[in-house]
Amino acid sequence: MKLKIYFLTIAICVLASLKAEVPTEDVELNELEVSAGRTKMYSNLGRIIGVIDKLEIEKNAVRSIDDLLDYVAGVDVRQRGMYGVQSDVSIRGGSFDQILVLLNGVNITDPQTGHYNLDIPIDLADVSRVEILQGSAARVLGPNAFSGAINIITDEKEEKNVSIQTSAGSYGYLSNIISGNYSDEKISTFGSVSHKRSDGYIDNTDFTIASAYLQNSLRTEKAGKFSLQMAYQQKSFGANSFYSEKFPNQFEHTKTMFSALDWNLKSGSWSFNSQAYWRRHHDRFELFRNFEGAEKISWYTDHNYHQTDITGGKLGTSLSWKFGKTTLGLDVRNEHIFSTVLGEDITKSKKIPFEEDKTFTKEANRLLSTVFLDHSLVLGKWYASVGAALTQNKQFGTHVNGGADLAYRPTAYSRIFVAANSAVRLPTFTDLYYQSAVQISNPNLQPEKSTTFELGTKINPISWTLTASAFYRLGNNIIDWVKMPDAEKWESRNLTNVNAVGFETSGEYRFTNSFIQSIGANYSFLNLDKKAEGYDSKYALDYLKHKLVFNLNHSIWSKLSMHWNLAMFDRAGNYTDFTNNELTDYSPYWMLNSKLIWKGNQMTLFTEANNILNQEYVEFGGIKQPKININAGIKIALN
Repeated sequence: MKLKIYFLTIAICVLASLKAEVPTEDVELNELEVSAGRTKMYSNLGRIIGVIDKLEIEKNAVRSIDDLLDYVAGVDVRQRGMYGVQSDVSIRGGSFDQILVLLNGVNITDPQTGHYNLDIPIDLADVSRVEILQGSAARVLGPNAFSGAINIITDEKEEKNVSIQTSAGSYGYLSNIISGNYSDEKISTFGSVSHKRSDGYIDNTDFTIASAYLQNSLRTEKAGKFSLQMAYQQKSFGANSFYSEKFPNQFEHTKTMFSALDWNLKSGSWSFNSQAYWRRHHDRFELFRNFEGAEKISWYTDHNYHQTDITGGKLGTSLSWKFGKTTLGLDVRNEHIFSTVLGEDITKSKKIPFEEDKTFTKEANRLLSTVFLDHSLVLGKWYASVGAALTQNKQFGTHVNGGADLAYRPTAYSRIFVAANSAVRLPTFTDLYYQSAVQISNPNLQPEKSTTFELGTKINPISWTLTASAFYRLGNNIIDWVKMPDAEKWESRNLTNVNAVGFETSGEYRFTNSFIQSIGANYSFLNLDKKAEGYDSKYALDYLKHKLVFNLNHSIWSKLSMHWNLAMFDRAGNYTDFTNNELTDYSPYWMLNSKLIWKGNQMTLFTEANNILNQEYVEFGGIKQPKININAGIKIALN
């Protein structure tokens, strides 16, 4: 019955799109801008790709990429710490391991655990836009694009400038960012260095984060465009109860290194692209920070150490001809981990980088090869795309993912689409091998599988935008960590079918010559039909059931403006309360944030206030999140 109501709502929106009054002149739709360039994530002529652009990023009272994603319909961000320390991001009720994360079109998804998917070695100030695809994209992007994908795109400016930004605020927060850009007809170079720290909002939540990023592009007339990225990030943070409420004095150090080379060439009806990339992630996890208190635990003899290396390459070619556009590609990706706890025993130990007299004792490796073929066709007001991808791995066998998107554009400003796509997700190294005092691994886990059906519409005249979509996802062999009431340890398991049904809608009205610049709202609803019967589900069955967000932008005086954001979060599921060790249902809460901006020609002043209502809330387990906090800063741009 509920599913019928969702699709009826979509049908009403579709009828509205058929009758929407539109101006007679042509304008370029926002979604078409996404399709240009090397960062294209997915064909946006069929399904809807959400885009958060630079202007919206600057207006919001956010200080990290995960903060920014927290107010997108259908996206669930569960923060353990503040300001980008660590967050789990999921889409449409999937787990944090079921999304694909890309940086400028390069797959940087972490195979050890999705906890590190947002260890992205750039600062939010470097981001030009974020593309969000909700629903499976495995036939184009490969495995792990199970419930959605996020593509983070950095600045690639044409002008020459240097920018300096500093800000400070509550809990001893301090941030400094320096970036510069040089560009001429052939060469573009962008670089950024940032550092931020905080004393923490409660005990053992202090952090220090440093990042450096460099991007170079070379444009040639005959050989195409070459782009090189290099990045480094280092984090050290108090991880109060991050993975177990029994041990609040946890601490973590991570280092992320990344490099990628892209090539793009268009010659007549043909286009060619390739990329080669490498990502290394180091992690030292301390269950007892600096071993404080460890002397009382006989089984704790050392910290956990991990080094994950991803190397990959991708080749693709497209032909535009009278029967549409055909794309063929090959993606090869090797995932390897050295560890003290994850993988199989190795005969020859390996020294742990950055540590004295420490060695890795375990390792695991897997090679994934994916061939994909996709064909799309625009015929009048109709657009159709169909494709398939074949992925082979020695351990998990061969898997085929396919699907199709179909869209109809009744007017120049409206679109209706239907889609059906399948996906597969391989277990992470943590799912397969992690064992501790509170967790039991399961090396016999099988890949997750899903099939998603979707119906939606988008109406986008000049002054307003309306989107709506409904989906139904059939999930099989869903992986989760579960714990029985009388058990002390979590165990990774393939659950039975976990099906998801949901609805998302968003709207915005943009004013001209008015005190109010824009007003908008979005709402998402989700329901999973598998209940945690007699056991505590750590991830898969804790999901954001209702999410409602209101946005308001208005001017105050001359160059002074303000942005307001009010959101309601209502989470299904429960967690073990730290104080009484009982299962406790999540409570809904409201979050009010605002940002005041004065923007001159070369100088910008801003003040941000988060959690103005001073709410006490948790997003994961019993880990309390910060109450009201304020931040102020200045940005100077030298052209």
